[in-house]
Amino acid sequence: METIEVIRNRRSIKSYQPTPVPRETLQNLVDLARYSPSGANKNAWRFVVTTERDSLQRLSQIARTCSWLATAPAGIAIAADPAATRYWLEDTSVAAYLICLAAAAQGLGAAWAAKHQSDNPDESKRRQDMVRDILSIPGSLMVPMVLAIGYPETQPPPRTRPELTDILFWERYTTKE
Repeated sequence: METIEVIRNRRSIKSYQPTPVPRETLQNLVDLARYSPSGANKNAWRFVVTTERDSLQRLSQIARTCSWLATAPAGIAIAADPAATRYWLEDTSVAAYLICLAAAAQGLGAAWAAKHQSDNPDESKRRQDMVRDILSIPGSLMVPMVLAIGYPETQPPPRTRPELTDILFWERYTTKE
């Protein structure tokens, strides 16, 4: 698939075939994430890949909105050390999206399970502590997301996107009438 086609056709996949994703494919996704931009080139992200059914089941129970994680053949937790970079959230987010695009380009599906809640620090801490416990991630690392990875059971239809004229401004932001 061409890059622009992958970007336009990527969907959040939340139902998966039970087919395992080869270890080499998962490793390749993380390898590609190494090429994502990183603030001040700190490259402070770390990736924990799991294919263990018990771990995926436990990760799915952290938040009721992430129950679909239990059906994924694999998960990738993305963590970063905030002591190493103040751009930890941006860096992990860019790496996560690159993995989503690379997965789509290879016929895989991915979905983002948020573990960082910017509007609720207590819930964010609870979720991240649980991910750290399940995947033995050190407490010094922030874990803003876990990606589910697998072969799509179905392909969701395209979502409605805003019109470009509603979101694009030239030179200055103006109120649309």
